[in-house]
Amino acid sequence: MRKPHLMLVMMLVFLLVGCTPMTAEDVKIELKPGIDTVEVNSAFVDAGAKATAGWISLSVTVVESTVDVTAVGIYLIRYQCTYKEFVKEVVRYVAVIDETPPEVLLNEGVDTLFVGATWTDAGVTATDNDGLPVTISVTGSVLTAFAGEYIIAYTVTDTSGNETVVFRYVNVLHDPDQE
Repeated sequence: MRKPHLMLVMMLVFLLVGCTPMTAEDVKIELKPGIDTVEVNSAFVDAGAKATAGWISLSVTVVESTVDVTAVGIYLIRYQCTYKEFVKEVVRYVAVIDETPPEVLLNEGVDTLFVGATWTDAGVTATDNDGLPVTISVTGSVLTAFAGEYIIAYTVTDTSGNETVVFRYVNVLHDPDQE
């Protein structure tokens, strides 16, 4: 006789617990794990968020997203879920960064000449992944009156401070016909 009473009491407890009304604390929304830092002008995949009310899975919607992978900055994605009268939100912050140095190519030029000839710097061509202008500084000089190897350094810096340095080697030779 005791077993049926115990079973009845346990069923009653489960029913009463299951009938307890939901509170705001029972509704939970959280970010799914994802990659929240992305290189400028690369793809970003939003990992999303998940929400529950007790053991019930809820639908999550994006109510705001300012992510712009074409510009360096901190952006947000705001997620929201609703259960009955309860509305919960969570925010993911996405950092768009630039850690890629500019690409620099030496322009073709005449870099081997004889003493006394005129040398013209052919320069470099530089591009950056963010599409913004870069700063090019040139150091070194070529003294065509003296034979030797001269080094010209091109330092290219992007708006994020990333830097690439390339070198041009200019050889000034004695003209064998002039000796």
